[in-house]
Amino acid sequence: MTRALPLVLLVGCSDYELNPKADDAGKRGDSATDTIETDTSTDTDTTTDTDPDSCEARSFPAGPLAQSEECFTEGPTVGTFTPVVEWRKDSFSTVPTSTDVMMMPAVGSLTDDDGDGDADEDDVPDIVFITYNSSNWTYGDVRVVSGDGGAEILTITNNNGRVPISGQGGVALGDVDGDGWTDIVVALTSGVAVYDRTGAQMWQVTSLGSYIYGIADMPSIADMDADGRPEVIIGSAILDYRGNIVGRGTRGKGGVDGANVGTASVAVDIDGDGQMELVTGNALYNRDGSIKASNSSTDGYPAVGNFDADADGEIVVMSQGRVRLQDANMRVLCEASVPGASSSYYGGPPTVADFDGDGQAEFALASGARYSVFESDCSVNWQTVTQDASSGNTGSAVFDFEGDGIAEAVYADETRLWVFSGPDGSTKLSSTEHSNATWLEYSSIADADGDGQAEIIVPNTVYTASHKGIHVFGDADGSWMPGRKIWNQHAYHITNVNPDGSIPRVAARNWETYNNFRSGDLVPGEGYSGPDLVVDVAEVCLDECADGRLYVWVQPGNAGFADVEDDVELKLMGEMDDGSTRILEAYTITDTMAAAMELEAVQFVIDPVPDGLARVFAKIDDGNNSGRSVVDECIEDNNEAWWNENLCP
Repeated sequence: MTRALPLVLLVGCSDYELNPKADDAGKRGDSATDTIETDTSTDTDTTTDTDPDSCEARSFPAGPLAQSEECFTEGPTVGTFTPVVEWRKDSFSTVPTSTDVMMMPAVGSLTDDDGDGDADEDDVPDIVFITYNSSNWTYGDVRVVSGDGGAEILTITNNNGRVPISGQGGVALGDVDGDGWTDIVVALTSGVAVYDRTGAQMWQVTSLGSYIYGIADMPSIADMDADGRPEVIIGSAILDYRGNIVGRGTRGKGGVDGANVGTASVAVDIDGDGQMELVTGNALYNRDGSIKASNSSTDGYPAVGNFDADADGEIVVMSQGRVRLQDANMRVLCEASVPGASSSYYGGPPTVADFDGDGQAEFALASGARYSVFESDCSVNWQTVTQDASSGNTGSAVFDFEGDGIAEAVYADETRLWVFSGPDGSTKLSSTEHSNATWLEYSSIADADGDGQAEIIVPNTVYTASHKGIHVFGDADGSWMPGRKIWNQHAYHITNVNPDGSIPRVAARNWETYNNFRSGDLVPGEGYSGPDLVVDVAEVCLDECADGRLYVWVQPGNAGFADVEDDVELKLMGEMDDGSTRILEAYTITDTMAAAMELEAVQFVIDPVPDGLARVFAKIDDGNNSGRSVVDECIEDNNEAWWNENLCP
């Protein structure tokens, strides 16, 4: 949509000084971008002049504009969904009887595969998990295997006679001590330990029995106070990077009261105050363990997303067969019974994603006999039958494998690996290449072998079938979307860890960009179509210089492939003889700037012409300074145009 833009008359000129001018990109007659040719058959004779002797009578109408090819990229071809087991790791040379896995396999880089002196996203990812012998599940062994086939890299056995590694506990990956290498945080039966990438123990704390359940506890890593030194979190205990206990939460632990299964607490900045809170089912803790907010509800497994119009996150809590949504002050917004939760202790850690493609987040969870997706009012969107009578506490993950913009839910129960279509729950995969007795585990999703495509890493125990170790599923056609090369902890959300395993000093609130939790979706499966604001000084009329007036026509346009709906400022600038620049006049464009179109030129009248005016130039959206722009453009350095010819003498 375009409209005739009014004449802008300058009665006087501002002396407001700006920075010296930018480079001359975008000068009159120059082409600042490569372009895609468009149909320009529309009459573009823009020099209509009903009275050649009158500056005021000239106009430059709207018309089509060639588009910048950088502003459009074809979306990826929608992939197929043909899952196969790419490889399995179910036997080990060290402690060969320890083969069962009942925890979420973590993915990250611990080895310098490319020889550049570090381990980061350029190296082949590694998979870290705990195995145990089913005859004595208390004692676990930490395994590190290569993500491109399962070659054994490291085994940490039974904590070397100290407090046992919890056979069904979890691990978290991240650079705890700031040395540039990823460390391994491991749940113990009564605490937590940290090992470096070689398997050497950095520290352990074994006095946390009051803050964890000691069976299937899931540690995590976060820089809660933004000091550059991450904290280690397990249950309601907070430890600094050296293993000192700095916080002891006295209410919820992030698990189900009385079930004694395990804990899965979460650290996020829920209210945007710049400090992270430790989120459990019924309490928010500050770093020192003091209660920031709480309620009288039972504890439970939390997840975080944004389900309303405000900027703060909301907390989904699964507890004793019921699910509820709480705001940042722990007020309960809605609550519902969970389908298939025949026991009051059924229901696993929630997952957050836009399952049905409506642009709003939903949450999902598994129970004893159902997998269900809920709307933000706690109503059930869909449910499907599953089997998890052994614990009813398993988790799940989400990913858009085909790049079609539709998320899939990945869930492993006692007997099958399931993949459900996000909008309606229809079954896309029901694989019997899986069995597990189940606790809080779920299948992680990452580019485990560095081939540019996501894989599903599935934990197994000998239970309903003889599967054990881990199975890695991929696409037989090699067409799945790329995933991150890291999935570092049970409470995984994309912004909680950097690609190289370092922990963000100030982690972005995941819901502000992705609005998901336990999901690996980074981008939608579609092409990019972006706007590209451009500007031209179409003409300068000197005919009335003798009377102290100068006429300038500035024509704004959008050379991109997406419309601009925002109000955009157009500035006419002057360069003085001494090299300084000043704003001569500004005009706000309030109409939609359609893609591949330029608007009718704005006519500026400079009256009187300031002494020492050497040149004029135009800026749109604050010119080439993208730091102060309003519109997010695909090209930010073509927002200025200069008139290099003489002005009034």
